[in-house]
Amino acid sequence: MKKPSLSKHVLRFDELDSTNTHAKQILKDQDVPEGTIIQCHHQTAGRGYASNTWESSPGKNITASWVLRPHFLRPDEQFMLTQAFSLAIKETILSYYSGNVSIKWPNDIYADDQKLAGILVENSIMGDTIKDCIAGIGLNVNQDVFNSDAPNPVSLKQLCHKDFNLDEVLQKLHENIEKHYFSLDTAQREETQRKYHKSLYRLEQRSRFRAEGREFEGTIKGTDMYGRLQMQLDDGTLALFDFKEVEFLI
Repeated sequence: MKKPSLSKHVLRFDELDSTNTHAKQILKDQDVPEGTIIQCHHQTAGRGYASNTWESSPGKNITASWVLRPHFLRPDEQFMLTQAFSLAIKETILSYYSGNVSIKWPNDIYADDQKLAGILVENSIMGDTIKDCIAGIGLNVNQDVFNSDAPNPVSLKQLCHKDFNLDEVLQKLHENIEKHYFSLDTAQREETQRKYHKSLYRLEQRSRFRAEGREFEGTIKGTDMYGRLQMQLDDGTLALFDFKEVEFLI
């Protein structure tokens, strides 16, 4: 049986405000193959989750979005896409860097306590089907200096003390996305979830957090199927936090 595969079609742009925004516009105008990558040299208004922004020097990093059609997932299973993309990025990073790489819930990839990559997954739902998925990924590769007020960015170059070929890194990332994406349509789905949970930043470590203006300590235990963070509190109860309801405190 032939293995499923994604298109290797890349649409390259010199400058865009956001690759996710442009991908949405492309989908309105044309039917591109699944796996199409929208990549730009300079992203002027890169977006993270909610109101977060993404800093990237022109030509230094990977700023790209993947167009996917995960019809095999129900809308209530869409967090599995974030899990698959997170693992794909982690695996790509570990191809070059031998240090500690983890997934900071819900959508950042960390090297120790520094942010190396971020993900913005935006899904279009039609009835009981995920019609389209646009997965935007920012991966810091060759940037030397970060000027924004983000507290802890880092790049592969800073970690490994050498420059990288962006096209080669993009190709490896695409291959890993393909592998982890299609694993969601097979019996390997549970393995994807297990690996994601095992990779969580500060898993099973007592840490400080802030929620609703209050600081407290808790222990991350995992996530539920909807992507909510599961945390054990001091009184032994298991609390659930949705996106942006809780903040990590270093």
